This record gives sequence, structure tokens and C-alpha cells, in this order.
Amino acid sequence: MTTPTVSVCIPTYNGAQYVERTIRSVLAQTFTDFELVVRDDGSTDDTLDVVQSIDDERVRIVAGRENAGAGANFGLAVAEATGAHVKLLCQDDVIYPECLERQVAALNADPGVVMVSCHRDIVDDDDRVVYRNRGWRKASGVYAGADVVRATVRAGTNLVGEPSAVLLRRAEFEAAGGFDRSYAYTIDLEAWMRLLERGSLHYLPEALCTFRVSQESWSSQLRREQARQARELLRTLRERHPEVVSRADLAVGLTKPTLLAAARRAVFAASAILPNRSGPAPTHAEPVDAS
Repeated sequence: MTTPTVSVCIPTYNGAQYVERTIRSVLAQTFTDFELVVRDDGSTDDTLDVVQSIDDERVRIVAGRENAGAGANFGLAVAEATGAHVKLLCQDDVIYPECLERQVAALNADPGVVMVSCHRDIVDDDDRVVYRNRGWRKASGVYAGADVVRATVRAGTNLVGEPSAVLLRRAEFEAAGGFDRSYAYTIDLEAWMRLLERGSLHYLPEALCTFRVSQESWSSQLRREQARQARELLRTLRERHPEVVSRADLAVGLTKPTLLAAARRAVFAASAILPNRSGPAPTHAEPVDAS
């Protein structure tokens, strides 16, 4: 069996509502040299039935017997990958048809690039577009890993993007240590920062995927915990990279997480965009541009 260029890994748990459209967005890619791994974490709804109903040889299903938790399922899904590059696609996000083609081309163009990311469209529980083409404002092209780390600390937020926006070199990601489950709410960003110690980021300034933000993700308790973990990560990055991240950078960044969370909530509430029903709360929501 030929090894695919890309492994798209979808970790699922009780995702029957959205997972079919997520999978079909992968199957509709213009780039076709991929495998699609769905790693289910012991769903109690119809998730596995939905996935098994999709008749396509590129879909491989791995069913976990017990619920290991979201962070563990991220790593378990990626561990199933056989491709040179990996995209971890959340069960309620979609990628647009040219996403893999554009991102694979960016990785192939520069061996020093270890990850590619892009803008995304933000959608709500009802698939309404809340924001279009959001991401790292004015970013375009290749950035040294150290520069991305410093910019992230000063911004106090995830400039690189959520998993669905990112394509990784699998070997480099594994060498960097994969996902650290102790960072429940910043698990993706913490992993990106370690990966960028090994190379550069290529950022594509166009929306190639969606990211879903649910009403539940804006609960006050969740926002406080996200902000707390973000500040903890910023301090860790300063300790790990004192030659890159200055005390002034850290001081600026530490003021941002709580302010950004409050600002996002205010925008959604003022616009009356929040839906009336809840959905699964993402652990990596970042719908606001940052410079």
C-alpha cells in the first residue's frame, strides 16, 4: 500500500450532528493523495454509524473502547497517521476544496517550514458565518519560528490558528513531542510553539477552512480558565526563550487574554449572533484578529 502524502485525522466524540459534513469536506479536496483517519473516543451517540455510512476507501475508522478525553484523543488520532504531513481536523469544522492543495504546496516549497496555517471563516452552531477571513492580521509568507513565538507572546493569543487551519510535518511534530495534555485549553498553541523551535511557519492570508464557536464556549467559567492557562503558557514561553521573549513582551502579553475574551463576548452579544441552543465547547476558540 502506498504511503499517502497527507493524513487528515479527525478526533471525534459525540459529533454526529456535524461530522459527516466535516468528512465530506475532506473527500471533496482538489488534492487527492491523502488518507482520512477518524479516531472515535467512545461516543455514546450515532457518530460511528454516521462515519461508517460513508462509503469511501480513504476513510479509516479507529474506535476507542473508552473515553480518554479530548486532549488524549488529539494525540491518539495523530498517532494513527502514516502520511508525511498531518492535518488534525476538528469534528465540527470543514476545510475548503483547495485547502490541502495550497498547504501541501507551501510545505513542499521550503524544507525549513515545519507548519502551514491560514485564515478561517468563523461560524456559529447553525453554520451562520460570524466573521469572514479571520486570522493573523497582515501576516503573509514565511516567518522564523522565534519571530512567531515572540509575536504570540506579545499578542497574548493564538496567532497561528486552531488545528483545522494547520498542516504539519509529521516527523517534526513527533520529534517536538506532540500534544501536552496538561494544557487543556491551549493544547494546540502550546504544541505549535514547541514545533516552531524546529523550523518556520508559512502563513496563507486567505480563508481555507471554518472554525465553529458555540454559545457554550462563552461561559464565564470557561473564559476565566482559558485566560488563566493562556497566561501560564505565556510565562512558560518567556522562561523557555529568554533570548527571544523579553520581560516587556511578556508584560504586554499578560494583559491580553482576559481583555480579548471579554471583547469577543461583547461583540457576539451586541450583534445578537449567539444562537439559542448550545453545542460542544471548543477548547481553542480564537475568532478575533490580532496584529
